[in-house]
Amino acid sequence: MSEKNILHEITEEETTYDCNGRNLPLFIAGPVSNKKAPALILVHEIFGLNDHIRDVARRFAAQGIRTFATDLFHGRENMPEDKNDLQGMRAVWEKIPDGELIGDLQVLFMNISKRQDVITQSIGTLGYCMGGAIAFMFACSNPSVAFAIDYYGRVKYPELTTEKPKHPIDYAVGKLCPVLGIFSGIDPLITLTDVELFEQTAMKYASHAEVKVYLNAPHAFFNDRRDNYREEEAKDAWQLTLAFIDRHVMVKTH
Repeated sequence: MSEKNILHEITEEETTYDCNGRNLPLFIAGPVSNKKAPALILVHEIFGLNDHIRDVARRFAAQGIRTFATDLFHGRENMPEDKNDLQGMRAVWEKIPDGELIGDLQVLFMNISKRQDVITQSIGTLGYCMGGAIAFMFACSNPSVAFAIDYYGRVKYPELTTEKPKHPIDYAVGKLCPVLGIFSGIDPLITLTDVELFEQTAMKYASHAEVKVYLNAPHAFFNDRRDNYREEEAKDAWQLTLAFIDRHVMVKTH
């Protein structure tokens, strides 16, 4: 990405990593070169680590970013046979403490930071929908994260529970890395008031904050495997995302 319009040849790997006694799947995509590169922890939607997330990881890899995508739902109880079962997957998510999800990413971050092909101070995170909220909460919980990008993650939960003891936005309480929030104008899960709260909070705590709302796009507009996909908005959000990473991470490699 630091060399504009030049795509990198990529390599990919399906592996696992040990996370507090659990063996979690890990998809890695990155430039073929073993040279140190910025890294991205990519957090999936509620549907888990699927072909769409792998494809997104490949897109970032082609930009020179070593990308790591795990499956935070792997091995959880009562998993539906079909991971596209929204209600079934939501029921699984509801039973997992947010602290556990953040902890799984913390372990992954530690593992990535030890790699010889990663620039340790240039590890960021990005997530979509459920993953957007988790990526944001994870970045709020780890001061070493280089940047956080939240695609239409919940800002506030409809209710708090033992597993979800506070709203995602309430994790931002101290110094925070650069934050980019990308939201939809037509979203039953996130109101424009929520987006305003997100922007105000990010502006207060983050070293740099940007928020973009696509007023005519529905929730999950970036996912080109689903009916809500909006090509124009998705392409614009992609360019916005790359420019954000370029400003806050890639310049460190020059």
